[in-house]
Amino acid sequence: MKIKFETENVLFFTLIAMFILITGVMGSVLYGKKPHPPEKTLKVLIPATADNKKAQDTFTAEYKKLHPDMEIEPIMFPWRNIWQKLEFMIVANIPPDVSGIEQPQLPNFIHLGAVEPLDEWIRNDPDYDPSLYFPECMNESNWDNKQYGIPISWSTVGMWYNKKLFDEADVPYPTRDWTREDCVDIARKLTKDRDGDGFLDQWGLYTNNNHWHRYSAWIWMTGGDFFGNNLRTSTFGDPKVIDGFQWLADLALKHKVMPSTTDLAGMGSTNLFLAGDLAMIAETRYFLSNFGLDRYQDTIQSFDWDVVELPQDKTRATVFVCGSEVIPKTVTPERKKLAWDYLKFKASPTGQRIVADLNGPLPTMMSLAREKIHHPGEPPDNDIAFLNSIEYARYPYRPFPAEEKWLEARSYLQGVWAGNLGVDEVCKRSEMQINAAMDRFYRLNPDTQLPVKTEWVPFDQREDKTQEAAVEGEE
Repeated sequence: MKIKFETENVLFFTLIAMFILITGVMGSVLYGKKPHPPEKTLKVLIPATADNKKAQDTFTAEYKKLHPDMEIEPIMFPWRNIWQKLEFMIVANIPPDVSGIEQPQLPNFIHLGAVEPLDEWIRNDPDYDPSLYFPECMNESNWDNKQYGIPISWSTVGMWYNKKLFDEADVPYPTRDWTREDCVDIARKLTKDRDGDGFLDQWGLYTNNNHWHRYSAWIWMTGGDFFGNNLRTSTFGDPKVIDGFQWLADLALKHKVMPSTTDLAGMGSTNLFLAGDLAMIAETRYFLSNFGLDRYQDTIQSFDWDVVELPQDKTRATVFVCGSEVIPKTVTPERKKLAWDYLKFKASPTGQRIVADLNGPLPTMMSLAREKIHHPGEPPDNDIAFLNSIEYARYPYRPFPAEEKWLEARSYLQGVWAGNLGVDEVCKRSEMQINAAMDRFYRLNPDTQLPVKTEWVPFDQREDKTQEAAVEGEE
C-alpha cells in the first residue's frame, strides 16, 4: 500500500497526539476513572457541531445496547479543517476507526490510498444487503468500480416556501412543473416594502450563491456544467454556465427579489425565513430541523409552510448531498472488523431509524425513507419532493488538484453578487486558472490516474457486465 501525503508539520501533530494521549491517561489517574480497553473502544471522527454531537450520542447509546462492553469515543474537529486533521491523523498513524466523509473529499483520500475498499466486507457479510438502500446513495462512494463508503443519510435541495405569504398575495403555490421564469415571477409578487419606508422588508426568494451545494443546480438547469466528463478540463467559460450565473446575479441586482449580503447582515437567511420575511428558500431537507431548534424559537413566526422541487429550465436539476462513512486503510485488521460492525449498525434498521428521527436528512434505507415522508397532518405536506428529485440529483464533483482554484472561483463570484465584477470575466478567468492548475498537475505527474466516478453494481451482475465488456472489445 502506498500512502503519500504532502503535508507539513506531521511531527508536530504527532507530538500533539502524544500530548492528548498522556493527558487522557493522567486525567484517568487523577479522577480515578479507568480508561476503557483500547480493543473495546471505537474512535469515530465527526464534525464539532452540537447537532452532530447529539446525533452521535444517540447512535452510541443504541449501539451500546447491542454491545454493552464497547465504548464509542468521538473525535471532533471544526468543519473548516476536519479533513486536514484526518489526513494528519492517518500520517501520524493514529487514524480514527471510522470517519464520516464529504463527497468532494473522498476521491483525494482514495488517490492517496488511505481508504479501505469495502466490496469484500459487503460480499462476505450476509447481514448487509446493498439492495435495501437507494442505489443513488451507494453510487456516491463508488470510484474506480470499488465501494469505499457506506451511505447513511441523504438529501436533495428543494424549495421551501411560506404558504401564508402566498395566500396573502393570492399567488398559487408552486408545483413540480414550474420553471425558472415562474420562480422569478412569483418572487416579484412576494417581494414587498410592507411598512412603506422605502426599504424592502419582505423578499421573494433566497438561494445561497456562495455554496456549490446550491448554485450548481441553477447552472445545470441551463444545460451547463463546470467540468468535462473526465473531470480534467474546466468548462466554467461555457455560455450556458455564464447564463446560469448571470440569472443568479440578476435575482438581487436586477429583479431585486433576493436579499443581498447587506440585507442579511445580523439576520441570516434561515432566520429571515423563520421570521416570516422570506417567501422561498432553496435548502436541503436538513433545513427541517431548524423548526425545532431552541435558538430559533424566539424569532420563528407561526405560518404554514411546505416544500417543492426546484424549478426547471432546459432540464431538471438539483444537488444530491449524501453522508457516507469510511474506514481508513491504515486501521489494523482487528480494528477494521470493529469498524465494519459499527458501519453495519448505522446502516441497520435501528441506525436508520435514528437518522429518520433526526428530522433532517432521510435514511438511505429505501423502506424507511418512504415511510418517513408520510406524516399526515405534519408539514411539509409535499415531503415526497425529495424522493422524486433523487432520480435526477447529482453532486458537483471537481478534481482535487484544482481545489485551490475552484475555491478562488467562488471568491471571484462574490464580486459578481456585489455587482463589482462581470459574470463573463469571472467565468473565463476561473476556467483558465483551473485548467492551468490541472495542466501543471499532469505535467508533474504524467502517469497519474485520478479516481474515476463509477456506479455501484450488485455482485450478481458484475460477472455479466465483465463478459459483455469482453465481447464488445472483441468486436
